[in-house]
Amino acid sequence: MTEQMARPQSMNRWRRSLIMALLVSSTSLAVGAGPLQVSWPGFGRLTLGAVAWAQSLRVSPEEVMGYARSVLEMEALRLAAYEEVKALIANSNQDINAIDLRCTALSSLNQLPRNLRDGVRAIVVDYCNQASQIVQANGLSNNRFDAITAAYPQDATLAEQIRTALIQLQQQSQGVSRPAAAPAP
Repeated sequence: MTEQMARPQSMNRWRRSLIMALLVSSTSLAVGAGPLQVSWPGFGRLTLGAVAWAQSLRVSPEEVMGYARSVLEMEALRLAAYEEVKALIANSNQDINAIDLRCTALSSLNQLPRNLRDGVRAIVVDYCNQASQIVQANGLSNNRFDAITAAYPQDATLAEQIRTALIQLQQQSQGVSRPAAAPAP
């Protein structure tokens, strides 16, 4: 198979993986949200806040775009925070997969040894504050972001809209334009 033929297939696989990873990894920001646990190979168990929202959540195109922008902007910060926590606990007997790193679960960090607790808490709080600012800068409240996060797994239409917005934003950031739609007959 030539490199040009293999590239679109590997790009599509990569893009699908990235999109799912971004959607799954976005951390809840609302206080009081209940947990949603997801396993992500290579990164262990991720726990997201999820509020019981109606499946028929109406989300405007602007909100979908704001949500997608937020997820993309937060991802580098989330990965950096995860790596910081991982490095901080590297020489301890703590398993990063056993630590609840949700923004809404800071009290659960009290189960960590004192010598790790404050450092991990500082990393998580810093990430959560930055994520909250990103969400608000993209035109959403933290509660609305959480509502969309909770709704998309049950709403195939919303999930497709978010996936499309993520792809569009990725293509824009890479300078790739989408082909124009053919005119209607």
